Amino acid sequence: MSEMLGKVREAREKAFAQFEQRSKESLELIKQKGLPKLRIKPLGHSATKEELDELIVVIERKLATTVQPEEYALYNILDYLRNYNLENPSTDEDGFDVRGFEFAISELNQTLRFLDYGQEAKAIEYLLYRYKIKKFAYKLDMSGFIPMFHLEAATICDLVCTMCYQSDERLRQLIKEQKVKLMPWDLFTKVTDDAFKYGCRAVVFAGRGEPSLNPNFNKMLKYCHDKGYLHIKFNTNMMTKPERMALMAREWLSMNAFLTIVFSVDAGNAKIYEEIRVGGIFERVKANIEMFDRIRREEFPNSPVRTRINMVISRSDQDAEAARVMWAPLVDEFSVQLANAEQNGSTYLNNPDGSPRNVAPHRLCIAPFTRIYVWADGKVNPCENDYLSWLCLGDANTTPLYDMWTGDKMRVLRLAFIKRQKNSFSPCNNCVGKGGSND
Repeated sequence: MSEMLGKVREAREKAFAQFEQRSKESLELIKQKGLPKLRIKPLGHSATKEELDELIVVIERKLATTVQPEEYALYNILDYLRNYNLENPSTDEDGFDVRGFEFAISELNQTLRFLDYGQEAKAIEYLLYRYKIKKFAYKLDMSGFIPMFHLEAATICDLVCTMCYQSDERLRQLIKEQKVKLMPWDLFTKVTDDAFKYGCRAVVFAGRGEPSLNPNFNKMLKYCHDKGYLHIKFNTNMMTKPERMALMAREWLSMNAFLTIVFSVDAGNAKIYEEIRVGGIFERVKANIEMFDRIRREEFPNSPVRTRINMVISRSDQDAEAARVMWAPLVDEFSVQLANAEQNGSTYLNNPDGSPRNVAPHRLCIAPFTRIYVWADGKVNPCENDYLSWLCLGDANTTPLYDMWTGDKMRVLRLAFIKRQKNSFSPCNNCVGKGGSND
């Protein structure tokens, strides 16, 4: 045991020491291959023409029998679905490839899941939510409230992944000094109630740590489901001990909630996985995912939960196809994306003379138009890439989310971005931005 701990400690120190070098390498990789894009491909059953036609009939019936407050949006969605290409559907769930509305196959599958469970109203509400998030982004809409917000259940993590914020010593020091590392229950209910009141229907448990380390995490998921959130998603490294994992799996599956559970695994073999996810144990993760799949099939075959493997490419020896073949029998979807250089700390990496690198000065980043992040201690940020919170909008413990979303700090940030002046802010001047365009 002591020998294993020694190896993990040595690997962690190596990860910290190589942090800046990896940042530079990631930037070079992006220059060669383009911006990171998330590609989500369904494994197994996908939408059929008959199911798509059924969805179209549901929308037509709704429009014919009731006056919708968002009639215009529904007609646009209907027109889009009538021409949907099932033979070659989009896998771009983030919607970064096009200017305007595009519906990825994973989103269509999720809509059809609501219909499978007889929840037509929720299917339409989900369509409108996905429509809004993309229209907010590309119309640069500053009215209304966020269509989606991100919650950090835990700042701490049990791994130090080489392509992650956690391998930055500055963040490790910040976490060490931070008094609140796990989001308190009172803060959680305050922000979720606040967001829901103003029309937000999607919550993603994401941030800088592993959400399942918060002892209230399952309770948080159920609270969001009972509240009426349509889209509840979280990432997990699946490093929980098997006994606790079995209990958690049964809790997740028994909620009857439309959860999207993303298993973060970056390889199909132990050597590469454990070199990237320092402190991780490949065989445990594999066994946990196999166990989750078995429990779902045998005990909860009708659960609306969908599962996904997310693979981040940060090295040339990662074989995405081999990993897909290995994990495909165990999950519903497989996603792969190029590592985000900002996760490696390039957001805060200046030129050798100390001046900002002035990255992508004319890029129109959509982050401030689509989401905000609430850290475990209540700090609110416009973007996860600013993981040291230089652009902090305020504190959710004392200020309503709506006031921060519509407040002066966010307004000034958005207006600068619209004018293609994102680089007037730090650390945005060292970041490639999220989605958007250069024109």
